Amino acid sequence: MKPPLRQCLRSHGSLLIEVSVALSLTSALALIMMRASLLAISGNQWTIMQTLTDAYLSRESALSIRLPFADLTSAQSAWPDIAADPVPEQTVTLGRVAGGQAVQGTLQRFRTAEVASAAESPLTVWRLHSVLSYRVGSQEYLKSRSTLRLQ
Repeated sequence: MKPPLRQCLRSHGSLLIEVSVALSLTSALALIMMRASLLAISGNQWTIMQTLTDAYLSRESALSIRLPFADLTSAQSAWPDIAADPVPEQTVTLGRVAGGQAVQGTLQRFRTAEVASAAESPLTVWRLHSVLSYRVGSQEYLKSRSTLRLQ
């Protein structure tokens, strides 16, 4: 005996509802997994930016240490005197992230005269500053390094 037409239509409708619920749950699970992976990537992005900026400022510190004192005090010095000149800005490439995208920052270099406390020995003391500004998302950050040079 054949089932009535009404019962046959009802069973087809329940299958459609079951498929819709399963698709909704699968979509919700996919969105949750995508959000979790994006959160994991954003933490890596912060670490990558910190590594790039620290490496660049380490290079700046090394350059300030090995710069001859005559070049440091010249008119074309990479670290101009803050009292005499406005602090110039230069756009620098900090490195590249995955995919080959260059990471840019703004570097300011300047020097300040420090006071030597020993009156017996005439010392010329300069503090060299390197200030790096960079962006992560919509936030701007600053990092700096300074080196003390004596002659």
